[in-house]
Amino acid sequence: MKKFLGGSYRIVCRGVVIIVLSVFCLSATPTITTVTANSNQVGKYAKIELTVGLTGSYTNPYDPDQIDLSATFTSPTNKTWKINGFYAVDAANGTAWKIRFAPDETGAWSYTVMAKDPTGTTQGPAGTFTCSASTNHGWVRVASNNRYLKLDDGTSFYGIGPCYPYNVTFPGFHQLQSYGCNTYVYWNGTNDGYGLIESMASGIGKYDQPKCRRVDSLLDSSEALGLHMILVLWPHDYLGQSLVSGWTEQWSDHTPYSSVVDKAADFYGDTTAWKYEQKMYRYIIARYSYHQSLGGWQTIDEINGTDGWVSNQAAANAWTTKMADFFHTNDPFKHPTNASEANDLWAHGDSVNDFSNTENYNSTTPASWASLVQKLWNGFLKPAICGESINSNAHNNLWSTLATGIAITPLMWQFNVNTSVWPPTISANWPPVAAFVADINFAYLTGLAQATVTVSGATAYGIKSNEVTFGWITGTFSGKSISVAGVANKTYSLTWFNCTAGTVISTSSVTVTNGTLTATVPTTTITDIAFKAISPTTPVIVKSAPQKTQFGPAIAYESGVVYIRRPTAENSALDITTALGSVVGHSKVTDAMVNRVPIKRLGRGIYFVGITSGKNKIMQRIIVK
Repeated sequence: MKKFLGGSYRIVCRGVVIIVLSVFCLSATPTITTVTANSNQVGKYAKIELTVGLTGSYTNPYDPDQIDLSATFTSPTNKTWKINGFYAVDAANGTAWKIRFAPDETGAWSYTVMAKDPTGTTQGPAGTFTCSASTNHGWVRVASNNRYLKLDDGTSFYGIGPCYPYNVTFPGFHQLQSYGCNTYVYWNGTNDGYGLIESMASGIGKYDQPKCRRVDSLLDSSEALGLHMILVLWPHDYLGQSLVSGWTEQWSDHTPYSSVVDKAADFYGDTTAWKYEQKMYRYIIARYSYHQSLGGWQTIDEINGTDGWVSNQAAANAWTTKMADFFHTNDPFKHPTNASEANDLWAHGDSVNDFSNTENYNSTTPASWASLVQKLWNGFLKPAICGESINSNAHNNLWSTLATGIAITPLMWQFNVNTSVWPPTISANWPPVAAFVADINFAYLTGLAQATVTVSGATAYGIKSNEVTFGWITGTFSGKSISVAGVANKTYSLTWFNCTAGTVISTSSVTVTNGTLTATVPTTTITDIAFKAISPTTPVIVKSAPQKTQFGPAIAYESGVVYIRRPTAENSALDITTALGSVVGHSKVTDAMVNRVPIKRLGRGIYFVGITSGKNKIMQRIIVK
C-alpha cells in the first residue's frame, strides 16, 4: 500500500469548499515469527540465548531507532530484567536476531519478547525456562568493604593477571590458568588481527562481525578456564591524531568516527559522535554483558594520550562522566567501570568510576609502588588497581602492591607477545602470590587500614583488618623483631611465607596485649618474606529445635568438592574454615536439591564445614589427608 503523509486539503467544487482530511497509511509494524531458546533449563549464571525470527522495515539492523528488539525476564521472586537484543552475522549460519541473558536465581523464569520501530510495537510469544543450581559464581562485584572484590554469589575474588591486549591465543589462556591467574586486560583494537567493534570496515553505526565473534570466543574460552576479561573500549591511540608518541596514531586510518568528526581533538564534545557512541555501547552491552567472564569495562585507556585531553580537558572529563553514567545505567549486570590516565592519578576518572586506577611505567622500587597504591587507597574508598604496568621487576610489582592494598595485581604489559619479552622469570612470580592469597577472604575483611609495619633495617608494608593482618618485608630482616601497630589484643596464628618458592616457612601463635603485634622474623637467607596473622575463632555448634531440614554428619570432601549427603534448606550458606578460624570457602546454597558444592582444593589439615539456615547452624569437622 502506498504511504501517505498526514494533513488536510481544500477542494473547491462549484463554489463549495470541502475540507478533506487525509489519513496515515503506514506500513505494518514489525513481526516476530519465532522465539527459540537454546535450552529450557540452564544453570545459575549460565547463558540462555533466544534466537528471534523478526521481520520489519529498516535499512540498518544495528540502529535501535529503526528496529529495536528486547525481552523482559521475570525471576521466581518476581524481579524483572529488561534485556536488549542485537543483530548478529554468523560466518556459518548467516544472520540472526539474538537476546542473551544469565539468570541469578534458581527456579522457574518467564520472558516476553518485544520489537518496535517507528510504525509501532509487536509482542512475541511468551516463554519459560528453569534455572538450576550450578558451580558458577557470577559476575565481579565490589565487596561491601569497598576495597576488594567478590563474585555475585559472595565468593571472595582477588584479581591476579596481566595485560593481554592482543595476540591472544588459547594456549596463552591455559598458561594464565596454570600460573594461578584469573584476570586479564583485552583491547578493543586492531592489533589482534581484527578491526574495532565499530570499525572502518563496518562503517560508523554498524558493527564489525568478525571482531564481535572474536570477543564472543574469548569470553567463552575465559569462562571455561576461570578467567575474567577487563575490556578496554577505547585504547588511547584510536582517539589520537596529531600527538607525538611511540604509538602510531589510529584516528584517520582505523576509527570510523573520523567520518563524522574532522579532528580527534573534538571527539569528546561532539554531539553527533555521542549519538553514535551510545548505540555502539548499547550493542556491546546487549551482546556481552551477560557473561560472568566479563570482569569489567575500562572506558578509556591513558586518556592523557588523546588529542581531546590535550585540547580540552574539561570536555574529556565530561565525556568520562557520561561514559560511566551510561554503563552504570544501561548494563543490567552492573559490571564495574574504570578509566586511566598514564603514570598519574586522575581524580575525576576515579571519582566517577567504580575503581581507582592508574598506570606505572616508571619506578618499580617497593617505595614507589607503595606510594602509588597508597595514593589510590587514600584518594577514594574504592578498589585500587593498576591497569597497566612495566613488567620488569615483576616480583616487587606483585608483592609491594599486595601489601599496600591493591585489589588486582598490577596488570603488567604485555603477556605472551613472544618469549623474548615475557620469559618464565616473569610469569613464575604469579603462583606464589596465588598461593599466599588463597586463604584470605578479602571480600569479608572489616576494619581495613594500611598498617604500620616496622623492621629495623628493612622495608615493610602491610594491611590490617579485624580478621587478618598481612604484609611483606624486603631488605635485611633475618632474625629481627617485627612490630605491627594498631592490632587488636588477642591471640593470632602467625604464618611466615617464602615469596619466591610459594611455601610456608613456619607457623606459630602470638598474643597481642598492648595493641602492637610483636614477633621475631625467622632466620633465613631469602631476600623478602611475607606474613599473615590470622585471628582464630572457635567453631561453635548451634543446636536448634527439630525442623524439616536436619543437618547431621552428612558432609564429605573429595577432590575440591564438598558433598552434602542430604538435601539442604534453600538459601542456606556454606562456609569452610581452618582449625584456626580462617575462612577458605564460602558458597550460597540456593537450591534445595543441591548435593555438591565446588570449593578450592584444600591443603592437608583439619577444616570445619558450617551450614547456616536462618537462625540454625551446625558445623562438621573434615580431615584432608
